[in-house]
Formats: sequence, C-alpha cells, structure tokens
Amino acid sequence: MTRMTHSTNSTPSDEESLVLVRRTEATGKWRPLICAEFEGAPSLYLTAEDWVDCGLKVGMRMSVKQYADLERRAKVAQALREALKLLEVRPRFEGELSRALLRKGWEREVIDGALVRLREKGLLNDEKLVRDRVEAWAGTRSRREIRAKLRSRGAPTALVTQSLESCVDDEREREAALRLAERYFRRAAGRLADVDERRALMHLVRKGFSPSIARQAVRETVRRLGEQEVDPWA
Repeated sequence: MTRMTHSTNSTPSDEESLVLVRRTEATGKWRPLICAEFEGAPSLYLTAEDWVDCGLKVGMRMSVKQYADLERRAKVAQALREALKLLEVRPRFEGELSRALLRKGWEREVIDGALVRLREKGLLNDEKLVRDRVEAWAGTRSRREIRAKLRSRGAPTALVTQSLESCVDDEREREAALRLAERYFRRAAGRLADVDERRALMHLVRKGFSPSIARQAVRETVRRLGEQEVDPWA
C-alpha cells in the first residue's frame, strides 16, 4: 500500500489543517482507485469520480470535516471495487450483492452508498435480471423451481411474481414438464420398459411441477417413446 509522506495512525484533531500532497494511481489490490496522500493524515483511496466531484487538487488545504467526508467516500469506493469484482463473476441482485458485502465486513451505510453508485452506472437492475433469468429458465424448469432459485439469490418477491405471470403460462409449464420427463426417461434406461413411471412422476413433482402436469408429461413421454420403439417392418 502506498503511504503518505507524513503519516499518522489516527485522524487529526480539529485544530490541524490538512494538505493534499500527492496523487498517485493505486497499485496492487487497490487498483484502479486513486491514492490521495495527505500531510498530517492517512492516505485515502478514491475513485476518479470522487476526485472530480470534490474538486481535489494537489497542494489544496482542507478542514478535518472535509477530510472526514473523503474518508466516507473512500470506504464507499473500496466497497464499490469489491462489488465490481463480484459482478465480474456473474450478474447479481441487489439483495444478493448486499449480503455478500456484509459478509466481507462492510457497514450497511457504506454498502448502500456503493449500491447507489452501481445503479447510477446501470450495473444493477433487479427488474431486468429477474426477467432475463425467467426467460432463460422457462421451458426447462417449473415455475416453483424458478421462484425458489430466484428468491434464494435475493430477487424481490414482487418482481419474481410479475415476471412469472407474464412469461410462463400453463402451456410453457407443460412444455417444461414434458422436456424434463423425456430427459429423465432417456437418461434412466435404454428401453422404455425398464423405466419406472412412478419414479418419473415423483421426479417431476420434486422439481416443482403439479401432480396433474407431471402425470400428463409422463403419459405423453411414454406414448412418444413407445411409438419410437415400434418396428415399422414388423
């Protein structure tokens, strides 16, 4: 970590006047933040937006109150950096991202500040993410399973309900059940006669399909696979 020219281990008293003595690009784990070094106070790691928004210039003097505001911005900037690293792995819901940052030890106020910046940058959009996930999973998963997976990741209940109602009707639910039943039968055995239909039915129910839809899917799969096994030259 880059150190300031004249460092202390605590925030200076109200009587002290602070001077911003150097700006450098942070290295190591703090990239791509800016390291602001002060005479009489610890260095702070800020975003380029912070530097511009606060009108910072090397050589400027500031009060302890102004420095305290920069300290808060620095915490948000560091939490924001952690959040961006998590988002690089995969998209996340606000609630999911918030819990991840809490586990890393960030305070709620700091996390809220980081989430605000992410929303401003268009990097957090729960409504779009819910809709995208529902569209991607519809036709391969039951409505109940989709709802459970989204809620476990922190998706807002109202948005999940809204997207499911608009994207997954009964016909798509039946298509998903049929697709899953066919996959189960083909994976379970080489011949239709070797498959336990009751087990197939329970498999679909465990995946969140209603008993009636699961039963229809199993019956239709048996019919289709039975037709495929018929020897046309017999």
